[in-house]
Amino acid sequence: MRTGLKFNRYLMQRMQILLSLFLMIFCMLINAQQESDTLSEGKQKRKEWIKLGGSASIADNFYSASGIDPRQPGNMLTGIFRANITLFDQITLPFELYVSTQKTRFQQPFNQFGVSPRIAKWLTLHAGYFSTQFSELSFGDLRMLGGGFELTPGKFRLKAIYGISRFAVEPNTEAYMPGIYSQMAYAASIGYGDESKTFFNINLFHAVDDSGSIKRDSATVSPAENLVGTVSFGIQVIPALSFRGEVGASAFSGDITSEAIDELSMPSFLFTPNISSRIDGAARLSINITPSAKWSVVLSSQWIGPGFNSLGYALMPNDYMEYAISPALRLLKNKLTIRSKAGIRFNNLRDHRIATTSRFTGTFSANWQVSKIFGFDINFNNNQIQSAHKDDTLRLSNIYSSASVSPRFLFNGLGGINNLIFTYSYQDVSDKNVYTSAVTNNQTHSFSAVHSLSMPASWSFTTTWLYTNMHLSTLSSRIIHFSETIGRKFFNNKMNAAVSAGMNFIKTTVSDNQFVFRVNAGYSLDKYGNFSFNLSNNKYNGTTEATGNYNEIFGSIQYNINF
Repeated sequence: MRTGLKFNRYLMQRMQILLSLFLMIFCMLINAQQESDTLSEGKQKRKEWIKLGGSASIADNFYSASGIDPRQPGNMLTGIFRANITLFDQITLPFELYVSTQKTRFQQPFNQFGVSPRIAKWLTLHAGYFSTQFSELSFGDLRMLGGGFELTPGKFRLKAIYGISRFAVEPNTEAYMPGIYSQMAYAASIGYGDESKTFFNINLFHAVDDSGSIKRDSATVSPAENLVGTVSFGIQVIPALSFRGEVGASAFSGDITSEAIDELSMPSFLFTPNISSRIDGAARLSINITPSAKWSVVLSSQWIGPGFNSLGYALMPNDYMEYAISPALRLLKNKLTIRSKAGIRFNNLRDHRIATTSRFTGTFSANWQVSKIFGFDINFNNNQIQSAHKDDTLRLSNIYSSASVSPRFLFNGLGGINNLIFTYSYQDVSDKNVYTSAVTNNQTHSFSAVHSLSMPASWSFTTTWLYTNMHLSTLSSRIIHFSETIGRKFFNNKMNAAVSAGMNFIKTTVSDNQFVFRVNAGYSLDKYGNFSFNLSNNKYNGTTEATGNYNEIFGSIQYNINF
């Protein structure tokens, strides 16, 4: 009871804070609109020398749990603000601001501000936090704090950036955190051509860890340095045939504190070779064949050397060769669409590993809209991994397969429009390893039925039923789910509200059940934005100490506006 009262008081306090903030923004927008309306008609017709646009989103999330350790912070206020200022129809200044009250020492800072102004159509500047991509092998998925420019007059391109690509995090043995060094990086690219057709780019990326940014001991990972140079290109032979590819080399030092190699000295801003350094290459090529709108095929291949590293991509794998083919068909006046992909990947390119592992991946999907009333979808996936190791106890071999079929019906009845979807899916995991097969081998059958009814009076009803049966080597489990969602629109469709309730019946060695309740509401203020609110309750009733009984409450109040 005390927990509920505290939660209610907390909720009221947070709502008062948010309402005050929302009202302040709302009043500012009304005043701005009134000032705009007082402008004379002559001034409105004049060409505006400054234009403002953007969006803002403010959300307050609250969470409460009993019976288990909390899965997330009790409350977190976040804000995302984006603004675009255009001067004289030539200079565009985009601003971004990310703000959060969450403070977690093991995460990179969330509070971020950045601006990337675009001047005319040929110059983009970066300052603060920003993201960009140079190529598939050099630099692409890091969000940096720094600056740079992208110069693109006509078919010519020149890009350069510099800044902090990673922030330091001290080691923490209790959380099994080895520590992260702060890292400085720069990247540059020069090229020419139309990147949608024929082009040529030379890309360079360099990153180095700051060895003094964290406290080090014998268990701390070593600071690294990385230099990557690539050439990316595209060639359009004819409209129906084009090539895209990239080749490159990487120099990587796993420990910059190792003894330097004077015979291979280079400028320090490029790379400092030492006894931990290695050099390797990588290449990518794809052939796109599109003879008509009815069919196409893509042939692709990748070779990433075992010593190739690019710190410009956080999770880039290496030491593999891959081939793939991806055909697509559109038939029966585009009512039938078929897509598939088959590929094989293998590693151990230089026999540095004990055994070579190969992986085959195949996918197939078909979508056929037979008539206005009936259609169906078919999907199939197959993923096979196999190791050539001679020792059976170390051999890795498993096959993952899944298939599903979903007939769909759309018809009028029951006072509205009905959408009925049935789905059957089958999943099989077969593991040949004698140690892991006991816990990984499984077969899963699932069947679901979803019926939605939309009525002219703005009422909507959605009924969901799901049955899942999974067989493991040691046990079997069964889940039956049933839920109902009722929605309604109010005030000339400006407000949407929905209530959902569902039950899960879980059967393993014992029988558990789970009740989920959810309320959603949203109200549109037209050009002044919209409010949304959601509240959910997850109550799990377990019959053993392992599952236990717990209850979770999660809620969110959010305000969004585009201007």
